[in-house]
Amino acid sequence: MATPEAGSDSSPGHESRPLPNDFRIAVVGAGIAGLACARQLASRGGKVTVFEQARRPGGRAGTLRTESGNFDHGAKYFTVQSHGFERVVAQWLQQGTVKRWDGRVISIDGGKTEDKTASATRYVGTDGMISIARHLAEGLDLRLDTRIGSLVQTGSRWSLLDETERTPTPGGFDAVVVAMPSIQAAQLAGVTPALVPSLRMVEWRPCWSAMLTLQVASGFDFAGAFVEDHASLAWAAREIDAAGAEHWVLHATAGWSGSHLNMPSDDVAALLAQALAERFNFGFRPAFVAAHRWLYATPVRPLMERYMWDAASRVGAVGDWCQGPRLEGAYLSGDGLGAALL
Repeated sequence: MATPEAGSDSSPGHESRPLPNDFRIAVVGAGIAGLACARQLASRGGKVTVFEQARRPGGRAGTLRTESGNFDHGAKYFTVQSHGFERVVAQWLQQGTVKRWDGRVISIDGGKTEDKTASATRYVGTDGMISIARHLAEGLDLRLDTRIGSLVQTGSRWSLLDETERTPTPGGFDAVVVAMPSIQAAQLAGVTPALVPSLRMVEWRPCWSAMLTLQVASGFDFAGAFVEDHASLAWAAREIDAAGAEHWVLHATAGWSGSHLNMPSDDVAALLAQALAERFNFGFRPAFVAAHRWLYATPVRPLMERYMWDAASRVGAVGDWCQGPRLEGAYLSGDGLGAALL
């Protein structure tokens, strides 16, 4: 059995060799890791096609647009730890893709409130977190609303089949990168046994996210709150639009989310709205309420490798489950394999 390679280079922007002429790569998943990988491969001359089952890119760093407003219902912001990613973010700032998030952030625990605003430099997309994915996707062949169900190898080439066992792109690919939560990646990459054991090692925590719109201002002065003392509520973010309406995003605790996985989303939204009212002691009647379940929200004990790559089959896997559950980890994972793949 072939042994997969685990990448550990942590600095984006390193020199990469051009890919052979007409080298075709399929990237399955248009979250930050998949798009970073695709962009790096395209810069090396690869013919890249990105497949995404959702109607928009971004994954957990996406933005849900509704008639009641826009919600960053996954990652509200991101931070920077490495010098390599710091250089990337500096370019995004210059290009207008992201901006600093200077909203007040607090932590509440019982009767204690601690200001966390200065604990980190936080960044957000200029038009929602989806701005980052849209920037990374510029110029790429992106196939949205396309769910890939299986990979089939014929000789040295790969065909991708959708759920109806039809191929959305005839001709095959020289390499495949699976950019999705490791559990889903293991199912899709099962035809590459070398990768599966590592992919199955990572456990995941779920998270229910609720979105609310209030027509009357709450009067609070924080933009984000870490809730340390509640059984169901872990995070609350609020912002005010130009019309004065407040948009809230609530994240449930992992334990509560796990015990309510199969609850109807309307019921989840109502319960989390009630938790917000109780914990912050204010009454409201939301003009809009909805919920979204992130079944694979946070990887537990990541592999601490930058990416996975099986050179024998030319199949790789990337994601924040490789190095750490952060937007930075997702980007570095995809960018790293994109630079090393051959």
